[in-house]
Amino acid sequence: MSEGTKTNNRNQIQTFQVQGSHYEVGLQLGRLLKNNIISQVNQLKSNENWDNIKSESALFFLESEKVMPEYISEIKGAADGAGLDPTDVFATLCEELFHSDYTYNCGCSDLVASADVTEDGSILIGHNNDILASLQDDITIVHYKVENEPEIIAVGVGLGISVGYNSDGISLTGNKLNMNDMRVGIPRMLLVRKILAASRIGEAFEAAILKQRASNYNQLIVDSNGEIYSIESSATDFETIFANDGYLAHTNHYTSPRMKKFELDPGLISDSVIRQNRCCRLLKNNLGRINVGKMKEFLSDHVNYPYSICNHGEKIKTVFSIIINLSTLKMWLSKGNPCEADYIEYSPFSKIKGHS
Repeated sequence: MSEGTKTNNRNQIQTFQVQGSHYEVGLQLGRLLKNNIISQVNQLKSNENWDNIKSESALFFLESEKVMPEYISEIKGAADGAGLDPTDVFATLCEELFHSDYTYNCGCSDLVASADVTEDGSILIGHNNDILASLQDDITIVHYKVENEPEIIAVGVGLGISVGYNSDGISLTGNKLNMNDMRVGIPRMLLVRKILAASRIGEAFEAAILKQRASNYNQLIVDSNGEIYSIESSATDFETIFANDGYLAHTNHYTSPRMKKFELDPGLISDSVIRQNRCCRLLKNNLGRINVGKMKEFLSDHVNYPYSICNHGEKIKTVFSIIINLSTLKMWLSKGNPCEADYIEYSPFSKIKGHS
């Protein structure tokens, strides 16, 4: 069993590599991210509703262990590595149960351009991750090498994965949605982990709409053949949005007419509506000229500042920005607002799966 490795890159995002069985990679992450995980658990325990969160997350834990035992094994390994109770660590992944103002305190912007509309025929995905500004220094890159899974590059905080892609050419970005039908089930953060373990687009799609889910994101799944699916989902329903014009953008509200009934508070989506429209305009106005440089420009856009695509809010801001080229399996990542930070290029995989 490998003990896991840790490196730092020029923009000071910590990078970790873990390998082995699910339990072994969890154990390595628990040791490598010990301080981060302990801090998250302690912060959750300080919540005045901790007793309720813990008791309710226990129900989520039981449901998840029945359906996704391999990922519960990872969490148990991480808990052992950090010296914590596994149910406490699991609770940090149950966003559905977090503090009362969590519902509207985060957001993200996504842009996808297919080979039909990019400058060189590459498939490009851009994503800004807007969460609590205080978490910016906790952003990590984890390179998973798990038995019987493709290699995965995941960016997030602690054990939580925000975005990522794998060596079989599957990428996942997406957007938090505020739905009115959350229920006991498998937390959406575990859906993300399972999607990124997929070797084909259909497998990723099935993971995104797992029927036992407690809630969901808008899961934006792309593969290296150019298949693009934006899955607007709630706990009990979903609708698929296609990139019929060769490009697609999504932010933090339901756009499908059928899914709008699940919007928790339609009066609080104006910033998201503006960001999505702006993303679509930027893509549409640059068809045939979209490249990595253009994606950087789009992700640095300041229309409706400070609540723009490049978010400069006091409490919530863009803590990292990522561009993925699924044709080459390279990524560019910046820590903080992309208008201020340099993007660092990564080529993490030594072998690229052939296209069908």
